[in-house]
Amino acid sequence: MRTLLLCLFLLAGCASKPPQLIVSPQVFWPQAPSLNQTSFDFYLLDQRSNMNTLVIYRGEYSKGYATANDLRAELEQTVATALKARGASLSNQSGRTLTIQINQLQARVNQRPLDHEVVNRVTMTVLVQHNGNTFSKAYSGDSRQIAPLKADIAVIERELRVLTEQVLTDLLRDESWQTEIRG
Repeated sequence: MRTLLLCLFLLAGCASKPPQLIVSPQVFWPQAPSLNQTSFDFYLLDQRSNMNTLVIYRGEYSKGYATANDLRAELEQTVATALKARGASLSNQSGRTLTIQINQLQARVNQRPLDHEVVNRVTMTVLVQHNGNTFSKAYSGDSRQIAPLKADIAVIERELRVLTEQVLTDLLRDESWQTEIRG
């Protein structure tokens, strides 16, 4: 009986841990005062229909995982820092509002016996509201990798972070919403 319990205990210790995915993008945006003396409210909303950032498929079996960090708060802080570096004043008393919605941010892994395929998708929408008018524009990006053997969570994490940074950079560099927010 003791031998059986010992074997079960050892096997339980060998069980694989669920993946810990952390998405923490940075934005490298030139510090030019393009939003100088522009005051607006800023919100970042997570509107994803599926909160699993990582989904692993093995045949007909699938398992989803959320990020280990607070993705919405992480992105909000990153974007707010970038906006302030461009001269924006983020307040809660302004008649202008900039809202960024995360519509999709996900890595889908199809794990096969000899290889795996990873498809990353990031979609965000920017909304500017000012004087009863609303401006909106969508930004998206995707990437795909096929590699041998089992998927490496660190590689998936890096690729999803890089894609998120690219979409955020495209969004922040776009002059159309900046023109609207300046009014």
